[in-house]
Amino acid sequence: MANKHNLISRLTRIVEIFQLQGENGLTFSELNDKLKNSFIDEDHSVSLRTFQRDLKDIESSLKIKIVYNKVKMKYILLDDATQKTSKNSQLFTIESLKMLNIAQDVSNSDFILIDNRKVTGLENYSTIKETICLKKHLEFNYQKFDQYKANKRKLMPLALKESKSRWYVVGFEIKDGLKINVLKTFALDRIYNCEVTTEFILKDTIDVQNHFKDFMGVTTKPLDGFSEKTTVKIETSIEYGKYFSTLPIHQSQKTEIENGKTIITLQVIPTMELVSEILSHNHQIKVIEPKELVNIVKKTISQNLKQYN
Repeated sequence: MANKHNLISRLTRIVEIFQLQGENGLTFSELNDKLKNSFIDEDHSVSLRTFQRDLKDIESSLKIKIVYNKVKMKYILLDDATQKTSKNSQLFTIESLKMLNIAQDVSNSDFILIDNRKVTGLENYSTIKETICLKKHLEFNYQKFDQYKANKRKLMPLALKESKSRWYVVGFEIKDGLKINVLKTFALDRIYNCEVTTEFILKDTIDVQNHFKDFMGVTTKPLDGFSEKTTVKIETSIEYGKYFSTLPIHQSQKTEIENGKTIITLQVIPTMELVSEILSHNHQIKVIEPKELVNIVKKTISQNLKQYN
């Protein structure tokens, strides 16, 4: 019987293979050949019975369906017209499984090089998840990077959110016994001494995901002059524009080619986090609309230059 690591490796690889094949699909024999050649150290080919069991595991755990097409006489990955959020969850799950495989490889190989790791706060993840599921208050010490001392906080936690490899807890803060009716985010790597306390009742339904959809990342404080969703246009070269096809700035991103340039269009409420993302690409990209955002980017660049005078 395969150990758990080998099973995860095989299920992940099966999904990857069918993703690469697209609508062409594969026969069972073709899949087995690819599985046999996927791993240097082991033969991961399977019996038809094991493959059928794998398909059930993939559907139940990843919500991905791989079915037999009688017309093509091949197995194909179903591309259901599901919501983006479902597909995003699938992608995240698959990426996480891949990272689990990589973690195993890192511990056994000296040719896989990784950066030095820092504390991410994930040691608090399970406690916070439990608190959300039980609808209980969360009390913790929180120390911002610009503070020398941690402050005691109390939260009605509603969700956990990931952004740029950092994790955050989202909820309503309690101050002096009263709920502050503004959703706040707290980074897990700045949280200490987590404690699950009393139950709470939330009378209103809160769509946390919808709360963030018009912003980039976790920052929801708009720049001065912006309070509603705005069309932001960014210009870059065709070559550099390919970078954004693999790592979009925002889920609303659309790209087109105009006069030998790639034009990236976003529908967002501009924040300082968006400005930081723009500046991180140096001279490779340029904001062309709206003018108010162009001026803010110019001002920020000017302030940066003054530090070198």
